Amino acid sequence: MKAVALLSGGLDSVVSMLLARKEAEIKLAITVDYGQRARINEIKASQNICRIYGIKHEVIELPFMSKIHSDLLKQGSMPIANPWVPNRNGLFINLAACYAESLKAQLVICGFNREEAFNFPDNSEEYVESVNRALYYSTTNHVQVKSFVQDMDKIDIIRTAADMGLDFRYLWSCYQGGEKPCGKCSSCLRNIEAFMKAGIEYSEDFIC
Repeated sequence: MKAVALLSGGLDSVVSMLLARKEAEIKLAITVDYGQRARINEIKASQNICRIYGIKHEVIELPFMSKIHSDLLKQGSMPIANPWVPNRNGLFINLAACYAESLKAQLVICGFNREEAFNFPDNSEEYVESVNRALYYSTTNHVQVKSFVQDMDKIDIIRTAADMGLDFRYLWSCYQGGEKPCGKCSSCLRNIEAFMKAGIEYSEDFIC
């Protein structure tokens, strides 16, 4: 089986992609530059991961997204009160599905997980099932979306990453850009707490 991975360079998407390699050949990993604050860091992290694991990588730019209202798209250091980006996952999945069909790949890999599904409905199993019904009709080879961390929470994902020997220093999950994670956004706080609960010492060198 062949797959295209949606890769943000963060913990969830990286672990899901690496787990997927047990079942599928990753033909391409895609990172989307949609004007998000952390785009430079996310692209760099994704490039490094793909270089380490020998996976072809491509960046897709969506400059029109700058017209969409979202705290993630507002440049500067102001706090991110709401990280929601309208229909972001739906757009990204359809882009990846275009690539997947052209590459004769059957899967689009993403990093949706059980924990974030509580706050983001487009991370849920129900959402994936709905998208897959639509993709069955919109792709001739019936591309399907799958997250290999769908049933995990952050603690599970961190422990899985540690078991893999993944170097957390190569990842970037912070919503902000900069040399180091802000340690204050909801993504940073969620990961820091999960490291503690997973029994893995968190280091400032970890940029996930």
